[in-house]
Parts: sequence; C-alpha cells; structure tokens
Amino acid sequence: MKIKIFLISVINLLIIIGAFGLYQAAALHKADADKIVSLEKKIEQLQSGKGSKAKGGKSGGSTYKDGSYEGSAKGFGGNVVVKVTVKNDKIEKIDLVDASKEDGSYLASAKGVIKSILDKQSTDVDTVSGATFTSTGIINAVISALEKAAK
Repeated sequence: MKIKIFLISVINLLIIIGAFGLYQAAALHKADADKIVSLEKKIEQLQSGKGSKAKGGKSGGSTYKDGSYEGSAKGFGGNVVVKVTVKNDKIEKIDLVDASKEDGSYLASAKGVIKSILDKQSTDVDTVSGATFTSTGIINAVISALEKAAK
C-alpha cells in the first residue's frame, strides 16, 4: 500500500514538473518572438527614417566626408563597435573594433554581412540567418558610423 501511494506521488510530481516545463518553454518562446518583432520594427525605422544617407543613396553631390568613423549598436550579447572608412563617397572598409560579448559562432557567421554592405555600398542588406541579432548589430553600428560621416 505504501509503495502504491509513493508511486502515485512520484507520477503526480512528474506531471507537475512536465507541465511547468512546457509553460516555461512557451513563455520564453513568446518573449523571444516579441523581442524579434520589436527589433525588426526598430530596424525598419532606422532604415526608412534616417533617409538616404544610411542606405548609401546619393542625392546629387557627395553624401559622406572622407575619413574613419566609429559606430556602435546592440548585438546579441552586447554592444558591437565598428570602424567605417569612407573615401570619395564610398565605403572603403569596415573593421569590427569590439564585439567581445558576442557568441563566437554567431559572430563568425554575422561577419558575412560586412562583405554584403561593402559589395552593395548600402546598409540595406539582409541579415545573416542563424545570427540575426549579431548581424543586425553590425548593420546598425555601420549606420551609426555613416551618420557621423554624413555631410
């Protein structure tokens, strides 16, 4: 009889723990989804609200002053800092100055966005799948630097 009561108690405990685990997973998924939507809206605002300068567009004359400019933005693990070199109204070079709090594997993947920006001469590029937050941080840091370079 004691064994039967013990087994019923253990089964009940496992059911409660399982239900709690499912609830936590659903809550975390919802929080992540909300964060993604929020960041996507912010990206959209930055890209559309900041005008053609952040997108690399030109409206007559030159858009950027020559030189090197630092910009920073929030990535997956913390701030991402880049140095953008502009020459003759062209993005010549993008160096990653600091991303020490970023996950190494995400950062390695996200660095591909730098080549996309240089090739397209615009920050209006796709993020890297699997490293969305880190690549978004790099893009936004470049936008921040280009805002400083704007005439």
